[in-house]
Amino acid sequence: MISLKQPSEPFDIELPYGVTVTVKPLTTAGMAAAQALARRRVEALEFQHKEMTEAGLPVDGLPDFADKAEHDGVFQDLLIKELAVRHITTWSGIEDDPDVTPENISAVMSLYPVGERFFQEFTLKQVLLTAAKNGSGLSAAGTSSQAEGPATAKPAKRAAAKSAQDADTP
Repeated sequence: MISLKQPSEPFDIELPYGVTVTVKPLTTAGMAAAQALARRRVEALEFQHKEMTEAGLPVDGLPDFADKAEHDGVFQDLLIKELAVRHITTWSGIEDDPDVTPENISAVMSLYPVGERFFQEFTLKQVLLTAAKNGSGLSAAGTSSQAEGPATAKPAKRAAAKSAQDADTP
């Protein structure tokens, strides 16, 4: 059974190759910040690609942003790394026990199954919460339901308007 309760304390995620990371819980602000930074980095790479192409320089090592799939893949890679850098606090299972630094975290997340699994496990609860919230639509018996009839309130009586006309007549 799975719990949809939001974690409020750091928790562990087991990753491939025997790596375990301890992460701070994901928040809306944390996800928004990571997405914004990943988007800005992709834009910077696109700008660099454009500048080099216009200057007639080789673009070796830069992604082909004309390919939508490659563009999306670069964004996903940068998003995973940014989430990891912002949220991983400790780890175990890494040879030579390197320090938890942004460079080292990015290197570990670059390993294919590690980064992908981190993203899936780290965002799983938020995805399930969102699905649970979106899973229940509007009530069929809500106030805008046709089952209630064409209107929910009766029209105001015109007696007050007629009384005002009678008062003006001599």
